[in-house]
Amino acid sequence: MKIEKMNSQKTFPLEKIRIISCIILLVMTFASCVDYSDEATAISAKVQVTVPEEFTNGSSLEGKTVSLLNAAGNKFTAKTDANGVASFSNLVPDVYTLSTSWELTPAEYAALTGDNVVNEGAVVSGNINNQLIKSQETITLSTSLAINRSLVISKVYYAGSKDNKGKNYLAGQFIELYNQSDKTIDVAGLYIGLLESNATPAYTLDNLKEKFNDSIVVCKQVYRIPTNKPHELKPGESLVITNSAIDHTVNAPLERNLLTADYEAKDAQGKTQNNPDTPALELCFSSFAAISKMNLLQSGPCGIVIFRTNKDVKKFNQIYSYGKTKGSLWLAVPKRYVIDGVEILKYNPKTGGADIATKHLYNELDGGYTTIGAVSGYNGEVVYRKTSTRKGKDGHRILQDTNNSLNDFKRSTTIKIHEYDE
Repeated sequence: MKIEKMNSQKTFPLEKIRIISCIILLVMTFASCVDYSDEATAISAKVQVTVPEEFTNGSSLEGKTVSLLNAAGNKFTAKTDANGVASFSNLVPDVYTLSTSWELTPAEYAALTGDNVVNEGAVVSGNINNQLIKSQETITLSTSLAINRSLVISKVYYAGSKDNKGKNYLAGQFIELYNQSDKTIDVAGLYIGLLESNATPAYTLDNLKEKFNDSIVVCKQVYRIPTNKPHELKPGESLVITNSAIDHTVNAPLERNLLTADYEAKDAQGKTQNNPDTPALELCFSSFAAISKMNLLQSGPCGIVIFRTNKDVKKFNQIYSYGKTKGSLWLAVPKRYVIDGVEILKYNPKTGGADIATKHLYNELDGGYTTIGAVSGYNGEVVYRKTSTRKGKDGHRILQDTNNSLNDFKRSTTIKIHEYDE
């Protein structure tokens, strides 16, 4: 009796374990059959590309690349079919930036538009920001036409870095312009406009449409290259403007040597080291009397435009922020004078991208934006244009200009002035 009792005590736990194991196995098997993918189900989407309204003689839309970029930086591409439709599959429901672009030769431009004036060709581009794609749907991506710019903003360094003592260093900021045309360009008299850059924009794109019918860009500073003598920029040559034309590498390891800069925004406050051998830019307008150097970072990074006009810029309308009758004044620069524009936005760590809500430039000036990879800057990153596959008549490089800085610009901590990708 005693032995049987002991055997019974040993057998019962073993059977219990077997039963529990079977139950767990059944639960796991059942769970593997349950569909938990309602919220993460892969979806398909179609993007219908349309041609610019200037195309009066039709155009083939087959074989154009359409890109989708989500907030995490994942990029998806697809080619359009004969009807201009790009099909995507296995997408996760998310908010995407949609873009497409392609170049036209001068002959193609003339054939499609009937306009024989342009001789640098053109770019067709389309862009949609913050497009929610959550189900099987077709999205229309309209495109616009922009002639190829002979003079482009090719490089901007606004981030700053840490100096040899670990302190913030901003003295080495600069802007570089590049002549990618086949002609020599006299840049004397060219204007450089720094866009208003408040964290809450003085004018959103909707405000600009409502009040000015999309006719102006809003600048906080405007400089001009002096007109006292010609400054001819040959094909493939670039021009550098800075606040301080010195060798900054002696002060901070990630900085550049700017001794050969072409122009300097002289600091009337005497807080920045200037080079007496470097010609001065002319300051035509500033929203802040206490700031005489290029204000590339205060209140956040700013977009940049270059423009030409024979009008007196100092007589352009000065406007208060939307809905205000006092405070800072901004210069209203007519959009029709703008040659090139680059949207530069603050880095958003939550999305790993830019703060798109603060976009200031219309899509026809820049359908996208560029940014550095740090919230507060000081990482030594320069944003610069990629080199396209095209070459000028004399073999000089032509930089990428699809009218979308998301596609056109890269970041580097090592690239120097006058350097570009091969």
